[in-house]
Amino acid sequence: MKVSKNLCVLSFLIVISCTNSPKPQEDMSQYRYQETRDLVSFVNDAATLFSAKGNDAFTEFGKHNSKWFTGTKYIFIYDLTGRCVFHPVSKELVGRNMLDMKDMNGKPIIQLNMMIASRATKPYGWIHCLWAEPGEIFPSWKNIYIKGVKGPDGKKYAIGSGTYNIRTEIPFVVDIVDSAAQLVHLAGKEAYPQLLDKASVFYFNDSYLFVLTLNGKLLVDPSYPTKTGRDVSDFRDYAGHYTIRELLGKLKKNDFVYLSYMWPAPGQPNPIKKMLYARKVVSDNDTVVVGSSLYLMESIWKKF
Repeated sequence: MKVSKNLCVLSFLIVISCTNSPKPQEDMSQYRYQETRDLVSFVNDAATLFSAKGNDAFTEFGKHNSKWFTGTKYIFIYDLTGRCVFHPVSKELVGRNMLDMKDMNGKPIIQLNMMIASRATKPYGWIHCLWAEPGEIFPSWKNIYIKGVKGPDGKKYAIGSGTYNIRTEIPFVVDIVDSAAQLVHLAGKEAYPQLLDKASVFYFNDSYLFVLTLNGKLLVDPSYPTKTGRDVSDFRDYAGHYTIRELLGKLKKNDFVYLSYMWPAPGQPNPIKKMLYARKVVSDNDTVVVGSSLYLMESIWKKF
């Protein structure tokens, strides 16, 4: 099995939570949107059925217009070598090793499936990838939830499902930033190119990570990826607030912060609220800030 060096480093970092305590099942209350909770529940229920019935569950998973197979919503299963065990749509994949499957940006989807499912303390998580819907020419963002499950044969599998254009949840950004911060802590400046690589786990829904010094200079700059050192300490949002000054001020007393600011979404004339999440990390004997942001839907503004 060929797995890149970067993926080996990330095998225990990908979409991890701030806590290291084992959780048999994810806390659903952290999600704001019903479609996210529905997808997680869908995979959890399928994992329970597969754990009890094994291959006998495939008949139920493959029934059209049933709970398990409606439109683009379906269950897929891979073993931890990358071999496809069940896929109701692309049946030609069953029995094949798909370890080298990548999305439109080169993100190694099946390798990420395996890494998430094989974790000891949190064998579940998200993969965000660009994929073309059936019948479509251009790809859209697909958000896949994976869970590790032990079958009746005693072997462990990766079971999952995905949906297109799901709304970005705050935990998605938190997990990505926390994972990136740990990588920056371990690898220092060598981690920086990965943070902007579209084939990495850190890029999703057109969101990018940044790395900032404590005096407001960008070390990883999503707007100018080939340049470093741009001073953004005087950056002001559309309401006139000094966003970076506020961020750095809060980080003097806290390891991580949330804050909101006003900024127009791409193609939109009027500014809307955007949430920024960032945390401090010691890297190369210095302290830097790793962060990212997302546009907030009105229903979750009150938290910020």
